[in-house]
Amino acid sequence: MPTDLLVLLVSLIAGGFGSMVGIGGGLIVVPVLTTLLGYEITVAVPASLIGVIAVSIGAAGPFLRAGTVDRALALRLLVATAAGGLAGGLAAAFLDARALAAAFALLLLYVALQMARPVRPRTGAIPTEDAAAHTRSYVEPVTGRRLGYTPRRVGVGAALASVAGAVSGLLGVGGGVINVPVMTLVMDVPMRVATTTSTFMLGATAAASAIVYEAQGRLDPLLAAPVALGVLAGARVGARLSRRVPPAALRAAFVVIALWFAFQMTLKALG
Repeated sequence: MPTDLLVLLVSLIAGGFGSMVGIGGGLIVVPVLTTLLGYEITVAVPASLIGVIAVSIGAAGPFLRAGTVDRALALRLLVATAAGGLAGGLAAAFLDARALAAAFALLLLYVALQMARPVRPRTGAIPTEDAAAHTRSYVEPVTGRRLGYTPRRVGVGAALASVAGAVSGLLGVGGGVINVPVMTLVMDVPMRVATTTSTFMLGATAAASAIVYEAQGRLDPLLAAPVALGVLAGARVGARLSRRVPPAALRAAFVVIALWFAFQMTLKALG
C-alpha cells in the first residue's frame, strides 16, 4: 500500500477512535506514525497539529450553532493557550526525539490512568435550571432545557490553560486532556460546555504552534495533508458510532491501547 494511503488510513482510524473516547486523534496519530510507520516524532508532531486544526474547524460550526460554546470564556482562555502553544513549539526545537518520546509516554500514562478511574457523578458545580440566576447559560441538546452556570477562578484556569497549550504545541495533541478537567473541576463549567469550548479553542492553539514548526522548516505538508484528511473524516464517523458502543468498553479499549503505545514510546526514549 502506498505510504500516503497508509497514513490516511491510520489517521482515519485514530480520528474515529479518538472522537469516540473524547480525546482527539493526536494522542493516537503521533505514536502510530512513530512506532508503526517509522516517522520521527519531530516530524509526526507538527503533522498531528494540522489534524488538530482540521478537527477544530470542522467541529466549531456545529458547536456554535448548538449554543454550547462559551465564547466569552473561550476568548479569555485563548490568549493563554495560544501563548502556551507558541512556547511549546519553540521548546520542541531544543528537545531531541528521545526526550519528546519520553514526554509523550508520560502523557499517555496520565490519560490512561484518568480513563481507568471509575466515573462518578459530581456533587458540585451542577448546572441549575434557574438560568436567570447565573452569568452564563446554554441549551442542553438532549433535553432542550436552558441551564445556567457561573465560571469561577478564571485567572487560575487561564494559567493552567497555558500549560495545556504548551503540551499541545510540544507533543502535537489537543489540549483538551488538560483544558476539560480544568474547566470542569477548577472553573465549575458544565462538562458539555467545557468539551465544546475546548474543541473550539484547539484550532487557534494548534495554529500558533504550527506556525513555529513551519518557520523552523519542520512541517512536512505531504505528511500533514493525509493526516488532516484522515483525522477529520474519522472524527465525523466516530461521533456517530460512539452512540452505539458502550462507553465502558471504549474506555477500557483506550486504556489498553494507550498503555501499549506508552510502552513503545518508552522503548524509543530509551533508544
